[in-house]
Amino acid sequence: MAYLLTLLCLSVYAIKDVQSLHMYVTNNGPAVVGSKITFTAVVTDYNSEYLKYSFYDNAQPQHQNSYINSTGIMKWTVEYPRSLYEAGEYTVTVYLMQDYSGFWIHETSNSTTFNLTASLNGKLKLSQSDQLRPNKYVAVNQPVSHYVELPDNEIEFLKRNASRVVTYWFIDCALIDQTTDFSLNYTYTDLLGDHYIEALVVADNEPLPPLTTTTTTTTTTTTTTTTTTTTTTTTTTPTPKPQSSSLSPVNLTNDTLPVHKLVRRAISNKTTKDSPANFVCYNTSIVPIGNKYTYGHYQETIKVAEPVSTINISGLNWLQHGDLLRLHVKYSGTPPFQYCVQYKVGQYNVTGNETCNTMSQTNSTEFPLIHYFSGSDQHTVVVIIQNLVTKNVTRATINIYKVTVHAQLSVIVVPVVFCLLAVILVVFGIAYYQHRSRYTIEVADFDFGQAYLDYKTFSERLRDSFRNAFNFRQDDTDPLSSNTRYNSMT
Repeated sequence: MAYLLTLLCLSVYAIKDVQSLHMYVTNNGPAVVGSKITFTAVVTDYNSEYLKYSFYDNAQPQHQNSYINSTGIMKWTVEYPRSLYEAGEYTVTVYLMQDYSGFWIHETSNSTTFNLTASLNGKLKLSQSDQLRPNKYVAVNQPVSHYVELPDNEIEFLKRNASRVVTYWFIDCALIDQTTDFSLNYTYTDLLGDHYIEALVVADNEPLPPLTTTTTTTTTTTTTTTTTTTTTTTTTTPTPKPQSSSLSPVNLTNDTLPVHKLVRRAISNKTTKDSPANFVCYNTSIVPIGNKYTYGHYQETIKVAEPVSTINISGLNWLQHGDLLRLHVKYSGTPPFQYCVQYKVGQYNVTGNETCNTMSQTNSTEFPLIHYFSGSDQHTVVVIIQNLVTKNVTRATINIYKVTVHAQLSVIVVPVVFCLLAVILVVFGIAYYQHRSRYTIEVADFDFGQAYLDYKTFSERLRDSFRNAFNFRQDDTDPLSSNTRYNSMT
């Protein structure tokens, strides 16, 4: 019998080694003390068998629970009351077991670390024109929505436990407003100004109003007896739990501030000992207001800038085919800028969502645009310009046309005339050269006596040269006529 059990255990462990599972554990912390935290165990290579998840935390008092199911994902939610737990770092460990023929065999384990905090978590966010700001820049003269985004588990904690919640808003250490919906609308009018924003969320931890009891007494008197009958009726009237959007402000200051004022006001500097102003203004470690309240402190520095606007594209938008497109783009806004240009065939309607893979950067508020269109018809030039505040997209329609060119008369006549003149001059030169070479005889003069030459001017010599050149003889029979100086003696 012992042999069979040993063989069964060996076979089970052999299967376990072949089909080992992997698991990771996460949580949705950090969370304020008193709220709930959810832990999630995920098995990555689940094989559709029953699994057993055992959860343990290291808090005191400790929480533990086990679940058996056939899914690869298991969630465990635990609440940490303020009366039992303190802020700090804790760990949850999950042990995973798998069923092998009725035996639960340990497969793997994993842990996750979470934080219980004394203050509320979340982030201070800014939005403008219904879009979340991706950076710390906001547009000038446009309403900015400031709001504190809390985790869902902390929102549920406030709904269950806080009777009143108010958010105090500070800009540059001046108390601007207090609201009950975690948000503030404010417009900044100073261009290129820097502002330090702080939000202090304060929740009253006083218990919610209890159920009220109303007692009604009815007295009945009869004339036949002296007995008085008293009937007591007890009616229980529940008081509804207030929601975070309708909670009244916490009275922590002597100043009474109306809710949702959208303009900045001058506020008295007189504050009480428990005023929120004593815990803010560049203070990163707030002294707790007291166990009566749960608070959250949020800070952000913003810069006011001018968005890209007033884009003007100037230049010719009717081009003859073959001409270069020359446009000039001018705009306004706070540098630095990024821009790019797209060329579309035909008409194109701008959506505002156009993007470019690469963009040029500049600090100038204008740039030239030169492009060549190889085809004709219609084209659309899309210009995308953005800075740290906003993006602007505009377009220009370009029309390309072709023109039939007729050759002018002078373009044909002048080359032909000059070509004919050149031919005539060449023919004339050749004929003249042949004629001179035929009748010109080189003669030697053996008279070595002193030659007497008459003085002639240049014009006279030139005239004689032309006369000799064009003096053609009539007698072509014998080049040595009787007029030559070498006539025979008779």
